[in-house]
Amino acid sequence: MSRNERGFTLIEVLVALAILAVSLAVVFQIISSALDRARKDRDEATASALVQSLLARVGSEIPLREGERDGVYSNGFRWDVRIARYGTAEDRKAWPVDAFAVRAEVSWRDGTRTQTRALSTLRVAQP
Repeated sequence: MSRNERGFTLIEVLVALAILAVSLAVVFQIISSALDRARKDRDEATASALVQSLLARVGSEIPLREGERDGVYSNGFRWDVRIARYGTAEDRKAWPVDAFAVRAEVSWRDGTRTQTRALSTLRVAQP
């Protein structure tokens, strides 16, 4: 064997290390993005479940009266419920029940932005 054919040159080793570094950077970026998306999806699913349960509590744990109520869950999600009479005064006189428009909202911080999930419904009660 001649002296030029015994192994890799320094330049070949450096090029191989550069390719490896770029490949690892791309893989780490993909993993980081996937973990971030999974966290966001978890937060959105949690907020959806919380806003549904909050709306279900209106009329039992949360009195069905006009007004606004708010609070914070133990996991840091904020909640807000707004209840208002539904229909005009003339409509309400004609109806045999009281109707209320209910809006439940759950919000949370996602980095620098505030995300929100909200549901609205109509609830009826005896006058």
